[in-house]
Amino acid sequence: MLTFVAAAILSFMIFFPLVVATSVFKVLDEKQSSKFLRIFFPKYYLYGFALSGIGLLLSTYYDNKLSILIFLFIMFGFVFSRQVLMPMINKSKDLKNESKFNKLHKFSVVINFLQIIGCIFLLVSYLK
Repeated sequence: MLTFVAAAILSFMIFFPLVVATSVFKVLDEKQSSKFLRIFFPKYYLYGFALSGIGLLLSTYYDNKLSILIFLFIMFGFVFSRQVLMPMINKSKDLKNESKFNKLHKFSVVINFLQIIGCIFLLVSYLK
């Protein structure tokens, strides 16, 4: 079951940049894409939080300490991104502070990348 949860998180996290983001920016203008992403991201982070919460509960049940730590990290990344980082990114975009927006956006990408690495690590450890 832990394998399924880690794979579910990894798959939706990879699906977004490969499919959703590329489609949004090809089809919608900047204003529309911004509007869409502001509706999409809170749900994206909430979904990731819920899945990583399930992973944390299962890890606790199976007493898998490494999984507990990694799912906690992944969960924290979703909460921090949704509650702290996303409002800061939106505010910098609204204020047309491109430098701050770019730094914050890069930080969110780093968090996402580390979460993906965490999921890959979990999957590799589960499949041994």
